[in-house]
Amino acid sequence: MARAKLTPSDLAPGLLLGEDVEIGEGVLIGGHAIIHSGVRIGAGSRVGDHAQIREGAVIGAGSTVGSYVSVDPGVVVGDRVSIQTRCYITGGARIEDDVFVGPGVTLTNDNTMDRHSAEFSFEGPLLRRACRVGGGATICPGVEIGEEAFVAAGALVAADVAPRTVVMGVPARAVREVPEADLLQRWR
Repeated sequence: MARAKLTPSDLAPGLLLGEDVEIGEGVLIGGHAIIHSGVRIGAGSRVGDHAQIREGAVIGAGSTVGSYVSVDPGVVVGDRVSIQTRCYITGGARIEDDVFVGPGVTLTNDNTMDRHSAEFSFEGPLLRRACRVGGGATICPGVEIGEEAFVAAGALVAADVAPRTVVMGVPARAVREVPEADLLQRWR
């Protein structure tokens, strides 16, 4: 697969940029980040040191892509999202507004680990508005984490999580509902 050329940029030390990259006003970029062709980064966002954002990904306004994060091609990240250090955001993933993704979270898109034809479509997880995913959690392909849901640190999520549900464990199981006092609207 041929890739577009990456060119050094003076926007940050060691930064490499692909062609046709759009970087919004006030974006902060850490050292040695790699931003591939066709990426769009919204105003006021932050990209950490050594982060990699692949072809055609979209990062919404006011979002954070932490250090050593890898965002695969075509991923869509909403506004005011926080993706902490060392996360892997797989191809096909969609992350809606106001989501928190803790350090070391892995999103996956292939249950078979098989060899696939060019027509095969990978299915990444969907993280709905204002959900929170704790550090070290793994989210399996095609899983939907509901609006305002909470995934505990280290959980392995192999099934959809209903809105406002707290899940934990391996495999993740529902343990309670997110209380009213913890909803995003109470903290704005």
